[in-house]
Amino acid sequence: MSIESSGAVGDLRLLAEGPTAKVYAGRLVDDGRAVAIKMFADGFDADTTAWLDRERKALDALREVRPILPVDAVIKHRDGRSGVRMELCRGSVAGLFDSGVALSLRDVLAIGSAIATALAAAHRAGILHGGVTPHNVLYRRSGEFVLADFGLALRRRFPRDPMHAVAYTAPETLREDTISAASDLYGLGAILHTALTGAPPFPHRTGQQPGERILQVLREPVPPIRASGVPAELSDVVGRLLAKDPADRPQDAAMLMALFAKIQRATGGGAIEPGHDSGEADDEEDEPAAEFDDFAEVAQHHPQAAGHAPPVTAGHVPPVAAGHAPPVAEPVPPGRTLVHTFGGESKPGKRPHNRRRTGVLIGAGVVVLGLTAVPLFVGSGEPAEQAESAATAVAAPPPQQPADPKPDVNLEVAPPEDRGDQVQLTWRADGDLDFAVVVAGERIDTMILVANRDRTKVVPVDPTRRYCFQVRATDGKHIYTSDPIPIRGTRCNL
Repeated sequence: MSIESSGAVGDLRLLAEGPTAKVYAGRLVDDGRAVAIKMFADGFDADTTAWLDRERKALDALREVRPILPVDAVIKHRDGRSGVRMELCRGSVAGLFDSGVALSLRDVLAIGSAIATALAAAHRAGILHGGVTPHNVLYRRSGEFVLADFGLALRRRFPRDPMHAVAYTAPETLREDTISAASDLYGLGAILHTALTGAPPFPHRTGQQPGERILQVLREPVPPIRASGVPAELSDVVGRLLAKDPADRPQDAAMLMALFAKIQRATGGGAIEPGHDSGEADDEEDEPAAEFDDFAEVAQHHPQAAGHAPPVTAGHVPPVAAGHAPPVAEPVPPGRTLVHTFGGESKPGKRPHNRRRTGVLIGAGVVVLGLTAVPLFVGSGEPAEQAESAATAVAAPPPQQPADPKPDVNLEVAPPEDRGDQVQLTWRADGDLDFAVVVAGERIDTMILVANRDRTKVVPVDPTRRYCFQVRATDGKHIYTSDPIPIRGTRCNL
């Protein structure tokens, strides 16, 4: 394959495929340098192109800031698709987390310093990142950590399922779709938490429904890190970065750079040295991995098979082992499936969701697609077949039972008001609670709509389909659920 319209890149090969884009490795025709091409499923419209151009110009002025990985060119394919070209890196921090590699304190501080350096410079230039996750923290062949995929232009043009990175998404982003410097810093805190403890702030637990995980992010505090060898000052700053209220987080990424350097000196490691890059990579040595933030689920190449990776040392990141692919979601079983419950997993062969979907999917607040929810029963009582989520549970101790008994909040839902293309849901409950509405229907993905602290929600629906609804709430300690609520003769069951 080649991208003829770029006129500069050949020898392309697919590295990874995600819900909104594909990543290819290729070489510049003029000098043979290895590059990554990220091609989206559609073209960039005029507004996106102008927005992206402003972001690129601001970041181009920061090329001396080594931890920023900028976009080098915009690609326009002759079939109408658009994409971007950037430096090809060896892999991502997500790959290191998944590989079972034990990160040293020095490596954790190098990762934190690189992200903080990149964010400090970008924020001063007026550029937000918008998706600070382990998949966007890459490393060069030298071992230098860099932050990729800056900016909001492409995130708004090609929105992603928030469950893809819910553990690294700030509460205000889940609630109101707010992206800010503070939400970028929340992502940094979540990455550090994972690097220090081996699990994200709110890891998936066996049997946990994804909607409950969203409510955890919205309300539950993150326990302080008490791991052996983690300095108290570092544990404290991670806790503050993960504060629910953006105003309670550190406000200056530059301050974090100084703090990480101070901790490094105090632990006897000297200056943080993320590695030296000569700019000339040995491209023949190993197959690179390309894990930008769309590609956690279906990357074709993956750093280090679990259990076979040597420890990471400062200035050296282990090579990517070609041919190791992460688990891919199982296909949907054959038969009549009315409710899809994929919990955010990518489904082979399914068209990605795009921005032209109805307001159910994109609008005020955040609507989460593909969540395990209410099995739907219709008509004669024939059950809808549920597709099992292929998500791998993160190893975590069972949740501690709260010492206080679970109170009765008297959660009650009024009969739905069916308006044809909308359904008005209204409920009551006692106490200070956050709410979410589970929506399950015929031949649609089950979804969860975050209602914040409102006690009413208008749900856009298809006038020809039958639905079940459920209201869920949390006070930060407990999850409360209503009985399933049917409309149009549907029979619901849990």
